[in-house]
Amino acid sequence: MINIFDVDGVLIDVTKSYHYSIKDTVDYFSQKDNNLKDLLDIKLTFGINNDWDASLAGIIYAKSGLDLENFKKLFIAYSTKLEDFYKLAKELNINLPSYQELVEYFEDRYKVHRDKEQLIIPHEILKQVRELSDVVGVITGRPFQDLDYTFKLFDIYKYFDFIITEDDIPSPHLRKPSSYPLKTFFKKFDYKEPVFYIGDTIADLMMVYNYNREEGKNVEFILYQNNHNYNLPAKYKIKQPQELLDIIKGAKK
Repeated sequence: MINIFDVDGVLIDVTKSYHYSIKDTVDYFSQKDNNLKDLLDIKLTFGINNDWDASLAGIIYAKSGLDLENFKKLFIAYSTKLEDFYKLAKELNINLPSYQELVEYFEDRYKVHRDKEQLIIPHEILKQVRELSDVVGVITGRPFQDLDYTFKLFDIYKYFDFIITEDDIPSPHLRKPSSYPLKTFFKKFDYKEPVFYIGDTIADLMMVYNYNREEGKNVEFILYQNNHNYNLPAKYKIKQPQELLDIIKGAKK
């Protein structure tokens, strides 16, 4: 049995770290006090898994002068490629920071907020998942430096065999929802069913779908539900860590 975890929203509650960092970054570069709920709406509506990219989209929204619904109608045609974010900004005569400048500011703000994070899946559950599994892994959009701080803070490295972070993805178009991260994982370990990926976004779901379609495999997706993703289609949906353990124990029989 192989179990692979997303981090943000699955292992770690980031509502007061990464989410606050998105708002701080958008506020700084737009010189406006923005509504975090609107910024998260854009991130989640368009499945922007990377929070640097979500911040960039938020800056375009903040500087566009459009209300949220009209911005979303306009943005949909530009929402799948990072280079199209810059294309839209140019068409709207919006000056954007360089991507590197944005990343550096965002990461500085994340360092301010990161100690507000909380562990979602407790040690006792992770320990049992580890004992039931042949391989336990992580595929996350976090950069390694961010992950390393948090995994050391909560002492959870010991539960995982292999971790793929943003630093392992050579190009933005190979991030989730691309199948590339899962393909990279199974270059390290032999595919052995049952395989579960536990995620919480449309990007997680589509990564699994794309991998299964391209490779003819059957990775099962487990949706860790929250207030923003309840309508995502998934065979398995959980709200509590114990429910995850129940699914894994059931598959082990």
